[in-house]
This record gives sequence, structure tokens and C-alpha cells, in this order.
Amino acid sequence: MSEITVIGAGYVGLVTASCLAELGHRVTCLEINPERVAALRRGELPIYEPGLDELVLKHAQCGNLTFSTDYAESIPGARFVFIAVNTPPLADGSANTDYVFASVKSALEYATAATTLVIKSTVPVSTGDQVAARVRESEIDDVAIVSNPEFLRQGSAVFDFLHPDRIVIGGTDEDAMRAVGGLYATLDAPMFYCSRASAELAKYASNALLATRISFMNEIASLCDVLHADVEDVAQIVGADVRIGPSYLRAGLGWGGSCFPKDVQALSHMARMQGHVTPLIEAVYEVNRRQRSRGFERIFAKLADIPEPRVGVLGLAFKPHTDDLRESPAIEIISRLLGEGVYVQAHDPVAMTKASAALPTVTYCENPYDATRGVDLVLLATEWPEYLTLDWGSIREHMRGNCILDGRHVLDRELLASLGFSYLSFGRARHSRVTHARGAEPLAVGSPS
Repeated sequence: MSEITVIGAGYVGLVTASCLAELGHRVTCLEINPERVAALRRGELPIYEPGLDELVLKHAQCGNLTFSTDYAESIPGARFVFIAVNTPPLADGSANTDYVFASVKSALEYATAATTLVIKSTVPVSTGDQVAARVRESEIDDVAIVSNPEFLRQGSAVFDFLHPDRIVIGGTDEDAMRAVGGLYATLDAPMFYCSRASAELAKYASNALLATRISFMNEIASLCDVLHADVEDVAQIVGADVRIGPSYLRAGLGWGGSCFPKDVQALSHMARMQGHVTPLIEAVYEVNRRQRSRGFERIFAKLADIPEPRVGVLGLAFKPHTDDLRESPAIEIISRLLGEGVYVQAHDPVAMTKASAALPTVTYCENPYDATRGVDLVLLATEWPEYLTLDWGSIREHMRGNCILDGRHVLDRELLASLGFSYLSFGRARHSRVTHARGAEPLAVGSPS
């Protein structure tokens, strides 16, 4: 059993702390926000993540997981100190590492020669080296620095931590790296030992490649619109190639969240700082921004001749199974609609409280049926499972108009057409369906993380 302190009780920190406790370690989650710590001690979580509340409660009750605001109390005696604080984007696209270095500075005041600092936060390449330089300047100059990036998808973060595709550990101290690897000894996953730079870059490269696949299919969808092809057919056929695979090939409103947008921009910024250009990566971001504009334009074109238009929005979070609104396509499109004088009413299973703070003039409804009542157009912006089984016939009856924009390509367009809807999407031909000799299966696509 190892003594671990995780600095940060946000998304990454709280998942890391609770899952390390689940692996059998004693963990302290250190957070400088006293209100957040008080809430966590009461069992109130600052984020929605399936399974996380049960895990926090379980290990808090048995004593494997505690919460503190005190560095002097939490760092001494901890063999491993995980840095899991936020690295938000700055205006120039770079990652703000101020919280990382502030955490390191505070931790080093109480660290010992036996301490290993583990950087879990997503940080630019060379951050680990900069931390190591600060360690050498400190009184405890033999603290080991290990990079251990997270690869968690919001909405399935607990599962991803406990059933990882891979574990990446970067550093220069082989003993420290093996010791960090030992924390995950009970997990069945390949472990990659490498330099800190490779570990740091691998995180950005993974997210940029996933974002690229989605942006690429949105570019193909725009071609489908003008060439009268169907992007869903194309995606199934392309995804059947074993060299490519079917994941992350769904066209729609594009990606959002806390990772893809900032990591794609940060990767481009790192390149620019080295005098290197990355036109492909920059295009990935621009295609995604354009997709939101396409969504807004399609909606607004349908509302142009309607007096006092009303839109119902289903889904506010950037993806299902989370309440995260960061870079959410729905929030951006709603903001633009409100700016044009469109009345918006909306529903989301878990994100409405946060959304009401960001967009107070929207009418938030208790259920999706109320959110669609009396509207001229429905926007399905987040593919929550409960939206896929709605009584669309009933929704059509109590709408004022008949338009629906399927922003995630998850609805049955033939069914909706038979119910009298005018179905809008991206790159989907009106009469096209791919089949194959074994019987066509639905395309298995990944949701943006």
C-alpha cells in the first residue's frame, strides 16, 4: 500500500485519486479551494461523471481517500505526489501551466528525498524538464520527476482509468519510473516507458489524431452535400478498412470539451514556438469551428421568414454522460441564436444548472417534451441515450413547425420523415443506404472525448 497525494480535485484529479484508491492505495486529494473540499467531505462532487460518486463515497468511508487543503499535512510522508491541476488555454492557444508550477513550488516546500513528483496534467513538451530544473534549484534536489499523462474520456473516465488501453510513463530515473508503474500493477494494460518529452507529446498527438478523424469526416460531409453522396455510407465503407477502423468517423456538429480544442491549439503553438508550421493540425481546428457555423446557418435559414422564431435544443453538454459545457457546440449555437433574437428552450439530463449560469435567458425545461413544445425547429445537439427513444410522433404533434437538425446523426431519418418532419443533417443524401452481404450493422463510432 502506497501513500499518495493527488494535487487537484477537478476532473482529472478527482478521477485519479478515487481510482488509485480503488487500486488499493491510500490517497489524499489536496485541493486549495476550501468550499470544494468541504463539499467533497459531504459527498458532493463538483463534476458529473458516471460511477465517480459511488467510488468517492466508498473509499472516503473506508478511509482510503481523504480530502485536504493543507500542503503541510498532505505532502510529508507521501511517496508519490501527483500533479493533476488544470492547464487551461491562453489567448494565443498555448497551455497555461501556472497552476502546475504553483503546485510544484508548494509541494517542494514539504517534499523529501523519497518523494516522486508525477505529472498527470496535460502539459506542453519540456514542462517536465522545467520542473526538474526547479527541483534542482530547491533544497530537495533529488526528487524524481515522472510524466504519466492521462487518457480519460469524459463520460467513461472511471472505466478508462481501470481498464486502460495503455499506461505511459516518461522520465530519466528508471527506479522512479518503475515505482510509478508499480502503482498500476493490477491493471491489464501495456506499459510504455519513454522520455518525458515523448510522454508529453504522445498525449497531445493522441487527441490531435482523434480530432483529425472527426474533422476529416466533417469535410467529407460537406462534399457529400454537394456531390449527393451520404456521409454515413461513406463512413461505414471507409471504417471497414482494417487499416482505418470505424471509430471517430461520425460527422455532425464537431468536437468540444476540455481536451480536443485546447490540445489541438497547444500542439500548433508548440510548433510555432520552434519555428515549425503544422498546417494540418491548424486546419483540424478551423474545420471544427466552421462546422458550428454550418449548424447555426442551417438553423437560421429555416427561421428566416418566421416571426418570433422558437428553437428547442436537446442536449447542452459537449457529449453525453457529462455536464461539461466547455467548447460545447450547443452553447455556441444557442448564443448565436439568442443574439439574433431567437427564443430558445432547452433540456439536458445533467448540464442545465451549469448552462443556466452561462446562458440565463434560455428557458430550461424539466423534460425533452417540454423543450420541444411549440417550437419551429428542434436541434439535437448531444446524443444522450434517452433522446434516441423519444416519442417523436408526440413531439411532432406539439411543435409549431416541423424541422429537426440531427446534429449527431443518430436519429432514424426515415421514421422522422414518415412523421412529417423536415430532416436536416450534414452530408446525408435523401435516398441512400449501404448494405453488405452479411447484413449491415450500425456503424460503431466513437464519441468525441
